[in-house]
Amino acid sequence: MRLSELATHISAKIVGDSSVEIVGVGPIEKAKEGDVTLLAKERYKRYLETTKASAIITSEKFSTGITDKNLLIVEDPYLAFADVIEMFVPQNYLPTGVSDKAFIDKEALIQSGTTVMYGAYIEKGAYIGKNTIIYPNVYVGYLARIGDNCIIYPNVVIRERCIIGNNVIIHAGAVIGSDGFGFIAQKDGYRKVLQIGGVIIEDNVEIGANCTIDRATVGDTVIRAGTKLDNMIQIGHNVEIGENTIIAGQSGIAGSTKIGSWVQIGGQAGVAGHLIIGDRVKVGGKSGVISDVVPNKEMAGYPAMERWEWLRMYGILKNMLAKRKEQTIHREERQQKKEFNKHNKNHLHNEKRMEQYKKMDGFSNKPFANINKDLNK
Repeated sequence: MRLSELATHISAKIVGDSSVEIVGVGPIEKAKEGDVTLLAKERYKRYLETTKASAIITSEKFSTGITDKNLLIVEDPYLAFADVIEMFVPQNYLPTGVSDKAFIDKEALIQSGTTVMYGAYIEKGAYIGKNTIIYPNVYVGYLARIGDNCIIYPNVVIRERCIIGNNVIIHAGAVIGSDGFGFIAQKDGYRKVLQIGGVIIEDNVEIGANCTIDRATVGDTVIRAGTKLDNMIQIGHNVEIGENTIIAGQSGIAGSTKIGSWVQIGGQAGVAGHLIIGDRVKVGGKSGVISDVVPNKEMAGYPAMERWEWLRMYGILKNMLAKRKEQTIHREERQQKKEFNKHNKNHLHNEKRMEQYKKMDGFSNKPFANINKDLNK
């Protein structure tokens, strides 16, 4: 399509040749002729001279000084680029209907338009809504419920009595409804506490590959509408996560913690159990949250504290280490100088003694003075 058509689709202002042909998308450092790319961060400006992209989606801010490229200037480059990507989605093969190699219990209910692929296993009493896609080797447990327009990728396990809403995407290897981590210490070991609750995942949630969401001990573990989980995240039993919260990979939320709406949690962060995290809180990567957090706070570090406080503490610690290193270097230099002076002093002393021995011709002045005179005669 022509650049002018693309500009109309994303409501962009064109700078350059509007008739250039666009056939695909690519990253700015690897884009080919015919590709449209994205420039939304300062660090990627270094690729402007070498990129072969036929057009660049950017903002008014980043377009300043660019005179030899075709530009599509928009208010939100990321959102515009997402729209463009959808225009160039490659076509994948996708079978339709219910495979005769899938196991579906006669008391399970599959709605019209749903695809169930080879090797999927649908238990008694399970329900799958309209236009949902169940990939190979998916397990759907007893009385589990999956809504309309969902995509359940290969090797996902949805255990008994778990409820999945509409428009949910669950990536490969995720486990929904595994037992919560409940044990009581006794003299002879640990007694397992039965986990008889469920999991409720509301509409428009996306769950990354190899995530584990534990069922509640009693009641439900709840993921509210619009929340997005990255890969390899652990959600403990009886956790509740509010709407439109986003959690990055390898994070862990311990049991019975309540997380608000529009919260952002960075990668490898940990949140202790039985806490309340308010709405719109931001938690930095690798942080460890061990106490409640009121709404609208930015947290960082371990134990997590307000971000400004952590940065200040980090700065103080960094300066202390720099001063200590400087003191160590000065101490070593003083020690080296001291050893050099000592060595130099000993060397001068030895030279002085040698001169005296030469003058004395091997004898001291007084005790052997007369003998020395007689020998000279």
